Amino acid sequence: MSASPAISPEHLRRVPQQARSREKLRRVLEAADRLLADEGASGLTTTRVAAAARISVGSLYAYLPGKDAIVEALALHYWGEFQQRVDAVADAHDREPLEDPVDAVLDALAAGFRARPGFRALWFGGLRTERIREVTRPGRIAVAATVERMLAVHRPDSSAADRGVVARMVVVAGDGLLREAFRLDPDGDRQLLAEARGMLDAYIGARLGERAA
Repeated sequence: MSASPAISPEHLRRVPQQARSREKLRRVLEAADRLLADEGASGLTTTRVAAAARISVGSLYAYLPGKDAIVEALALHYWGEFQQRVDAVADAHDREPLEDPVDAVLDALAAGFRARPGFRALWFGGLRTERIREVTRPGRIAVAATVERMLAVHRPDSSAADRGVVARMVVVAGDGLLREAFRLDPDGDRQLLAEARGMLDAYIGARLGERAA
């Protein structure tokens, strides 16, 4: 992983205070990510993760009390990366408004799906429980808020309430469309992604009107 996962204290049995402990936790999650990417959901066990991270199972349990906690921490990290990708699109849009920011967001998220085979294994391998959906919901809400902010640039005459609803729907629909595209093809089914762009553009236009000139 490119950066240490950001994990809230409530997701840990014990919060690592020292640099050595934080490094150990980082190794655990990197090992879990590799196992998911290489072997799929069936390869993710606490014993395998501990061995791959070169620590004892007892040391793993000191921070993450089982497989579910590992999956939860990984899911939060993956969604944190996706938020960073969307934030990068928003930063570019702030400097010079993009012609179609929603397309750019979809492209950024698709790139995230491609870059993280571990994420795809988690999402498609039976590990995506209702608990995982719930703990990653704030990530989707944050993405929707960013989309709403960009929509305001192109549809300034629309109401904030309408933009908020549209942004939430774009994220909900986009999430489902991306998952289906990458379920069909590890690189993302090209036809489905193209149809997704057309569908989302048509929906936004119907609800908020055409882009401002």
